[in-house]
Amino acid sequence: MCYKNPAISIIIPVYNVEKYLKKALDSVQNQTFKDFEAIIVNDGSTDRSYEIAKEYVDKNSNFHLINQMNMGLGPARNSGLKVAKGDFVAFLDSDDYLHPKYLEILYNNAIKTGADISCCNFTFLFDKSGCKLYMPFTSKSGVFSGEAALKKLIMDLKIHYFCWNKLCKRSLFVDNDIKFYNIFFEDIATSPQLFYYSKKVVITSKSLYCYRRRSGSILSTVDAQKLNDLMLAINIMRDFLEREDVFDKYRIRFKLYLSRIKLQNLLYIFGIHAASLNFKGIVNNYKNSEAAMNMLGEETYKLQEDITELPCYIKQPENKRLKDYVVKN
Repeated sequence: MCYKNPAISIIIPVYNVEKYLKKALDSVQNQTFKDFEAIIVNDGSTDRSYEIAKEYVDKNSNFHLINQMNMGLGPARNSGLKVAKGDFVAFLDSDDYLHPKYLEILYNNAIKTGADISCCNFTFLFDKSGCKLYMPFTSKSGVFSGEAALKKLIMDLKIHYFCWNKLCKRSLFVDNDIKFYNIFFEDIATSPQLFYYSKKVVITSKSLYCYRRRSGSILSTVDAQKLNDLMLAINIMRDFLEREDVFDKYRIRFKLYLSRIKLQNLLYIFGIHAASLNFKGIVNNYKNSEAAMNMLGEETYKLQEDITELPCYIKQPENKRLKDYVVKN
C-alpha cells in the first residue's frame, strides 16, 4: 500500500552493511503500523547494499531509494529529510533493527499526548557474542515538558542523545532549519535543538529498538578524530544554548556532563596511545583535551562565527605496531 502523505517517514542511511541490511529492512517491512514511507539513502556503498535495498524498493511501493556518493551519516539523513513527507520522522541505522511495534507505539503515544517527540528505550546487541543488554538508566514512562526533557537529555542518562530511538515531528526540522552535522556524534549537536523547540516529550520505557555493537561502529573504535568531533558536537550544543539565551537554565547539567566527558577523554586518549604502542605526545593530548573542555565550560564563553574549529586538537599517535610489522616483513 502506498501513502501519498504518510504519517511517518523513516529514514535509513546505508553504507556497506550487506551483512545486516536485510534484517534492518525486514524489521521496517514488518511494522504493525503501515501508514509510513521508508526512505533508504544509499550513501556510496561499494558492497551489495544498493542491490539489496533495491529489492525491497521493487517489492514495496512505500519504500523509496536515494543513491548518492559517500558523504557520511549526517548528510545522508539530511538527504532523506529533504524528500520526507511524513508528519513525523524516525531514523534507523542500517545495521540495527526495530521491534514490530516500534512505529505503532511511538506514534500512538505522540498522538495521545500531543507530544512533538516520542522516545523509547533500546537494547544493545553485541555482535560477536550475540548477547543482548537492556539499556539501563533510562527514564520511566511519562510525559514531560520540552524544558524538563532537555534537562534530562543534556545529562545523557535518563534520556540519550541518539536520534534513532525517537519519533520527531518533521516540522521541528523544517520550521527551525535543523540539520545533521557532518561529524561523528552528530546527535549530540542536533538532539538538544529538537528538544529545545519541542513543547512536549513522551517516553516509554519499553525497548523497541535494537542497537548493534559491532567492530567498526562509532562506539567500538575510538580515535583522535572521533574525540575531536565529540568535543565539537558539545561546542555546537553550548553555542546553541547561548544563542537562545537559555544556557543558565541548563548550566549545572551541562557542566556535570562536561565533567564526565573530561574523564572519559582521559581514558580514551590513553587507549589510542596504548593501541598504537606509542606514548609520544600523550601529555600534549591530555593538555589539549583539557584546554578545549575548559573553553566549553567557561563562564565567559564567546559566541563563535565558525563552530567547525576547536582551540586545540587531540592528535592521533603514529601506529608503531603497524610500523614494526612493516619493518619485520
